[in-house]
Amino acid sequence: MNAVFEKTRELGDALMQSEEYIAMKAAEETAMANAEAAELMSRYLEHKSRLEEALHSGSPDPEEIAMHGDAMENLQSQFQAIPDIIAMNQAREGFDSLINQVNQVLRFIITGEMDDPEAEGGCTGSCATCPGCH
Repeated sequence: MNAVFEKTRELGDALMQSEEYIAMKAAEETAMANAEAAELMSRYLEHKSRLEEALHSGSPDPEEIAMHGDAMENLQSQFQAIPDIIAMNQAREGFDSLINQVNQVLRFIITGEMDDPEAEGGCTGSCATCPGCH
């Protein structure tokens, strides 16, 4: 069992040294330092808190609930349109793709079966369909 955990630690270290992980962490730091994103998130959380309070009150006001819900949707749309947030989400998707590929390889090694790689966006085994190994 110790060998399994040792190899798991090695895999974790290798993942943390990957281009995808490094890009994701850098994008997260940039996004978290974005003042506009911080302001929008603060306002979003304030509306969320007030919405929760309204929902837990004895007689929730439908207009107040709708107002906070609409404000949250608007703020979330603005937040998701910030270039630093877009870059962070794209970097996270890149790392998630790497993790999915690793899981697919592990599944293949253990079971001999592989999911449909084109459906998962993973490695098909054909370089013709590959954007490049990382």
